[in-house]
Amino acid sequence: MRIVIEEPLHGSGRGGVAVYNRRLITLLSEMDPETEYLLFTYYFGGHPDVAARLAPPPGARWKRLHARWPERVVRKAEWGWKVPLVESYLAARGADLYHCHRVPVTKRVPLVTTVHDLFTEVHPEWSSGWMKELFGEVVRPGLGRVERILSISEGTKKDLVERWGVAPERIQVIHEGVDGGVFKPLPKETLAHVRAQYRLPERFLMMVGPFDPWCDPRWTLEALARLPSHLGTVGLVMAGPRGSLYEDVQRRAAELGLSRRVQWLGYVPQADLVAAYNLAQALMFASGYEGFGLPVLEAMSCGTPVVTSRSGALPEVAGEAALLCDYDSPEQLAAAMVQVLDDGAVRADLREKGLRRAAALPWEKTARETLAVYRSVLGR
Repeated sequence: MRIVIEEPLHGSGRGGVAVYNRRLITLLSEMDPETEYLLFTYYFGGHPDVAARLAPPPGARWKRLHARWPERVVRKAEWGWKVPLVESYLAARGADLYHCHRVPVTKRVPLVTTVHDLFTEVHPEWSSGWMKELFGEVVRPGLGRVERILSISEGTKKDLVERWGVAPERIQVIHEGVDGGVFKPLPKETLAHVRAQYRLPERFLMMVGPFDPWCDPRWTLEALARLPSHLGTVGLVMAGPRGSLYEDVQRRAAELGLSRRVQWLGYVPQADLVAAYNLAQALMFASGYEGFGLPVLEAMSCGTPVVTSRSGALPEVAGEAALLCDYDSPEQLAAAMVQVLDDGAVRADLREKGLRRAAALPWEKTARETLAVYRSVLGR
C-alpha cells in the first residue's frame, strides 16, 4: 500500500501547512508501518536548497517523491489545459491514495484533501492575486472530486459550508496539534543561554510572524504605547519572517517612541523559538483571521500565557486558556497586557489552563484520526 501526501512549495516551507505535512507523514509512517508513505512535490528551480529542505530526517520511515516540473508549467497543463499530469504520474508509481492540497483534474486514485482556511473568501482584501486564482480555479472546483474533505477547525468547516455551499457531511474536522516533546517548559540554564544569545530584555511580550496585513503588529504597538509608566521597560520581541509590513511597523514604532523596545529576530531555529516562548511574559497573537493558529498551542505547551483574538478559529483553538481581544483594539490589547504583566494569579491560571489545552491536542491525535479516514476511504 502506498499513500502519497502533497507538500505545496509556497513560501519558505516553514509555515503551518509545512508543519502539518511533516508531522502527519512522520507519525503516520510510524503508526502504520505496513504502508509506504511518500511526501510528493514538484519543483524545478533552486533544486539543491529545496531537496535539502524536503529530505526526510535521519531514521524517518517516509520517503520523498519529487517531479522536476516548473510550477508555472504544472498550473497551465493541469488546471488550465486539463491534462492529468499529477494523477498520471502518481498512478504510474503505484499510489493507492493521494492526500492533496491542490486537487488534480482527474481522479485515478482515491483523493483526500485538507482545507486549512478560506482566507481568500473571508478576506479578499488581504489576499494576493495568485492566491485568489489558486482557491478559485484549483481548490474550490476540486472539492467535488475528493472522497473526503478534512478541515483543521470547525471555523474553516463553517466557512466551507456557508461560503462555498459544501455539504457538511462531506467535511471532517481534524484539529492540528502540538509536539509536547519539543514545545515544553525548559530549564533555567537553557533559557539563560538563549536570552544572552539574542540579547532579550528582562521582560518582554512576544509575537510570531509573518507580519502581514491580517496580523498587523501596529495594533499591538499601539497597545504597548498605552501601558502605564511602571511597565515602560517591557519589550516586544517579534520572531519570524518580517512580512510585507516591516517598514510600516518600524515607522510607527519610531513615531510612538518605541523603537528601543521593539526587537526583530527574523527566522529563529525551533529550539531557540521554544526558549523564547519560555522567556516571554506572554504571546501576543492578535490576528485578524486564522484557520487554526499553531503558535497559540506552541506557546501554551511551553507554559506561556496567551493573548489572542476573537477572529477566525482562534477562540476554538484557545478554548478557555487565553485572554481574548478584538485584534484591532489597542485598548483591549493593552488591558490584556496589563493583566498578564501585573497579575501573578492571572499568569499562573493561564499557564495551567494552557498546558492542559495543549496536552489535549497532540499531533498524535491528528495522525490517528487522519489514518482512520484513509482506512475508511480504502475500505480497510
